[in-house]
Amino acid sequence: MSRKRRPVSRTRRTRQKRSDAIKIAGILLAILILFGIVRCALGGIRHNYDFDPVEPMEELETHTYDFEKLGEENGHLTYPGAAYGIDISSHQGEVDWQKVKDSGVEFVFLRVGYRGYEQGLLNPDSAFEEYYNGARSVGLPVGVYFFSQAIDEKEAMDEAFYVLEHIRNKEITLPVVYDLEEIDYDTSRIEEISAEQRTNNALAFCQKIEENGYRAMIYTNLSWSQDYFDLYRIMNYPLWFAHYSSLPGLEYDFEIWQYSDKAEIDGIEWPVDVNLYFNFPY
Repeated sequence: MSRKRRPVSRTRRTRQKRSDAIKIAGILLAILILFGIVRCALGGIRHNYDFDPVEPMEELETHTYDFEKLGEENGHLTYPGAAYGIDISSHQGEVDWQKVKDSGVEFVFLRVGYRGYEQGLLNPDSAFEEYYNGARSVGLPVGVYFFSQAIDEKEAMDEAFYVLEHIRNKEITLPVVYDLEEIDYDTSRIEEISAEQRTNNALAFCQKIEENGYRAMIYTNLSWSQDYFDLYRIMNYPLWFAHYSSLPGLEYDFEIWQYSDKAEIDGIEWPVDVNLYFNFPY
């Protein structure tokens, strides 16, 4: 004689479903942890939004360059122990990298991307991959910069994570540079933020870059270093100083001097920024 099965109670079914859900959640968590471990092992990005506001320096370090030693060779400036190089973006058009190197260029900084100055969208530089491959094919050391329009620390850190994603598995041996500039011909989203906020944004970007094993640097000029940044805080990182003059007008320490934005370089379609990198590491 067959026996009737006792119906499973609603409580028992609920407990079973809850138990199954816990098991599935546990499996998913284990997969996520394993994925994180593997990603770290393969060079994954440390992705967090912790920010150290950084105490101001008690005293700013002055540079020790002797600019009486500046010289000129083949149409560009020279200085003992310094290297001559360029920074470019897709605006420079077609580039013949062998001609660039043969002209005396010893390093290059490439724009990896930028944030839009109106809506704040993150964009890659359309020529970055092509320029990177070309520069490395002729043995030029490469650094990168990101044109920022961040309005707070989180946006600046998102910019850093964006850069890190785009330079993974690339040979970036020179610094990763934070480049915050105003838009001369239009209203930009950064115009109303304070010098303290701009400083925090630069520091937040640099912290995330260095947490992931790269050297960070901040691009500035004379007016920005005096009015738009807190120099006592951003000088916790090396500076790339832009001043289009016969001598740089900053008495404090900096590593790179961008001395012109109108140089004609053999192999580059349009005028380009040129720089001296003091105490060049190669």
